[in-house]
Formats: sequence, structure tokens, C-alpha cells
Amino acid sequence: MTKLPVSLALFAALAIAPAMAAHAAEGDGGKAAAVGGPLVPVNSVEATNDLKADQQFRSLFMSWKKLDTIGQPGLGGHGAIAIPSVQPVNKLSFTSNFGIRSDPFRGTAAMHAGVDIPGPVGTPVYATADGIIDHASRLGGYGNMVEVDHGKGIATRYGHLSKILVSDGQKVTRGQLIALMGSTGRSTGPHLHYEVRIDGHAVNPIPFLTTADYLLAAKDQSVHAIPVSVDGPAPQD
Repeated sequence: MTKLPVSLALFAALAIAPAMAAHAAEGDGGKAAAVGGPLVPVNSVEATNDLKADQQFRSLFMSWKKLDTIGQPGLGGHGAIAIPSVQPVNKLSFTSNFGIRSDPFRGTAAMHAGVDIPGPVGTPVYATADGIIDHASRLGGYGNMVEVDHGKGIATRYGHLSKILVSDGQKVTRGQLIALMGSTGRSTGPHLHYEVRIDGHAVNPIPFLTTADYLLAAKDQSVHAIPVSVDGPAPQD
């Protein structure tokens, strides 16, 4: 039996939305919409490692049925709040999901290490868990990008931003405004490229985005959960 990294094994105790694993295989339905992200060739080492990590991650929460974060070793006393467990924008929908897709610029198969969330330029972007800003500047195909280190090998990335509102080394809290949505870098239009990484490998963010109430219940936290659509942009007020 292959031994998993500590932070991957940690999620075995969190039972993160088993039913949502199916969304990992869903695409954008061929809709013309704002998408983007760094180019990661499908046969690259990075793509292979990310897919393997996500498969391990999915197999973990598919097999666990109970949530027990209180007193769980490895949580460092933070409980579920250290897990990216709220959505990064108020209006949540997807134009491109995690996994292999047709690259929007080259038309060839490529790895997409996150999800694309559409919205107008200037839409507020929030930290999905407590952490420390590890990167807050332009980075290749991400354009303007913020990376938050949540500890225990867990990190989140927010790409294509129009404006960054935090700086390297700054401490942030779950739900804190950190940036504004944009279309910088390798992007076809305004959207947020959002990633969750475990031990440096990208995993499907969707289970995290849809289990906020479930995760935070162990700490008696309250969070505003908004229904998720995988069929396109949510209606705007």
C-alpha cells in the first residue's frame, strides 16, 4: 500500500463531500466563456503529478463517512478553519473545471490545475481560509496572482486579478478581501482562476467550494453557503 503524504492523509479524517467527486470529471460543456490559466502540457511531469495527487485525494474522501476534526492530529489547533472551506467570490459558477481540457489558446489537450469562475472586472475576491500571503504579484500565465499558504502543505492560488490588495508575508483570515477579479495574464476574459494545492500538487477545488457548512460544523462556525452551478454563470442581481 502506498503511503500518502501527511497533508493528503489528513483529509481522510475530513470526509469532504463524497458525492461531489463526480464533478472532477465535468468540463465546461463547450460554452464560449471567460477561461484561462497557465499552459501545462498534458504529458508534462507537472500534469501527471497533479492528476495522480487528485486521484489519491478523491479516493480518500470517497471512502470516509464521518467528520472528526476536533482534536485531530495535524490540524495544529486550528480545526477546520485552516481548510479552504468557503468560496472565493459571492456569485459562484464555473466556466472551466479541473483536469484535462482543450487549451483555450492552442486548442490542444492540456492540464487545467484549477477552476475558472466568471464575473465582472472588479468583483471582490476573498481568502478561503486563514493563512499567510506567499506571493502577491504578477506570475506568468496567471497574470496578477495571489498565493496563500494555509500551513500543513495546503495552499490556494487566485489568478488573473485586476488588482491585488495584499502583500507578501501578510496574515489573512478566512473571508478577507484580498483582490479584485480581472483578466490579466493568459485569459480570454474576466474571471478568477482558483486553485487548491496540497504538498505542491493541484487538486480539484470543487469539493472544498461546496462543503463549507459541513466542515465548519465541527467548530460551531457559521458561514454563508451559496448554491453552486456548474452550467454557467449564476444570475446577476
